[in-house]
Amino acid sequence: MKRILFICTLLVSLFAMSGCSDDIDTPVLTTDEYPRILGRWPDKQEDGTLGKFSIPLNQVLNINVQYTPAELCEGTWYLDGREIHKGVGWTYVPSTIGTFHLELIVKTPTKETSREATIEVTEPTEEAE
Repeated sequence: MKRILFICTLLVSLFAMSGCSDDIDTPVLTTDEYPRILGRWPDKQEDGTLGKFSIPLNQVLNINVQYTPAELCEGTWYLDGREIHKGVGWTYVPSTIGTFHLELIVKTPTKETSREATIEVTEPTEEAE
């Protein structure tokens, strides 16, 4: 009886150990991967015009996105065609009322993708006291 109990315990232990594995299937990313931009971005309008970020003059616009493959990507932000920032997030502090063209270009060594939108800066809102 002790022998049967020992054999059953041994078999259960072997099955439990064989189910565990330290091998993790991690994808291998290369420079041939097409970059992707993940995060909040306005959809295009029904007429096909660019999506719009709308912000009052007295507020700050924070845009946070992620790129994949992160180790191989570089993101560059452009406002009205002028490079203004490099990185995954950007904070815009409006200085004048108007409409501005925003473009984010994400590149790997061999490929690139982009997102475009307009930023509409409106009249300042009254702050509640």
